[in-house]
Amino acid sequence: MAPQIVLAREAEPADESDILREQFEYLMEHAARNAQCGCSECRRYLRVRAALLEIFAEPPGSSVQGMGPRLVRAA
Repeated sequence: MAPQIVLAREAEPADESDILREQFEYLMEHAARNAQCGCSECRRYLRVRAALLEIFAEPPGSSVQGMGPRLVRAA
């Protein structure tokens, strides 16, 4: 009887959103467990958190205040 040949299948790539979610969950758990000890994982958590919350930040006041004179000149 001839040996059977099993063809190796290529693994399908993981969904990027799943990977990102898993990584952020890991970082959140690490930061919560270690009360942000200051290690590289905690610093990474703070960088990722800042990037994700950036959209909610207030716009800089100087750009809003400087807009008035430019609008007057445009009119």
